[in-house]
Amino acid sequence: MEMAKLTQRFRVLMAEVEKVYMTNTRVGYLAAAEMAKEASSVADLIGGAGGAFRRSDADQGAANCLTRVGDMTAAARAACSSLWAARVSGNRTKIVMVLAMRSTMAQKAPNEMAQAEKESREQERRSGSRSYGGLDLSKEGRVRLPTTPDALVLLSLAYNEAALAICDSALAAAGGRDSPAAADERIVPSLSVEAEARGCPGVCLHELGDRERSLELVRQAVVLMRLAV
Repeated sequence: MEMAKLTQRFRVLMAEVEKVYMTNTRVGYLAAAEMAKEASSVADLIGGAGGAFRRSDADQGAANCLTRVGDMTAAARAACSSLWAARVSGNRTKIVMVLAMRSTMAQKAPNEMAQAEKESREQERRSGSRSYGGLDLSKEGRVRLPTTPDALVLLSLAYNEAALAICDSALAAAGGRDSPAAADERIVPSLSVEAEARGCPGVCLHELGDRERSLELVRQAVVLMRLAV
């Protein structure tokens, strides 16, 4: 199938995923998850950085649908696949967006998320890492996997901290938000995504009792959101 037809097929599938997802029914979520999986396969046929970006979108959609029906094991695996594809795409905005999703999932199902991480890393180790677009982001978004029940509780915060670290390091490397390089979302996450990356750990830290850092991060998030809109 030629590239234009593959791209159109992907768009149609993802539009259907969104449409069926909005039915807010178990049957709809399951149907949407299957269409998202098909979209992932189409994205693989497209290939390259663009295909990886689309694969990340599709896997993220599948993860959201599977979470809705309570299949957290499958949802966690889809979330891990989404982050892998985001790294391959070389797009930091997408990486940070997926980390935010994983943070939410880690709150709901930390054991499943940690196990899916282990499986994903072993699969990457066997297959070897790939990178397109001239950027090697294979290590970005990595977190230290929990080894104790106490550490498992902090998994959600670990994803948030990883997203925040990506934003900070990307901004430093680009020379700040006002630099020409900051306009490229492969290099520096977008304003709205960076706002989420600062707000999410702020909320987590508030719940853990670190009120001072929490307040500062939430303030930063508010400023960024105002700039974004």
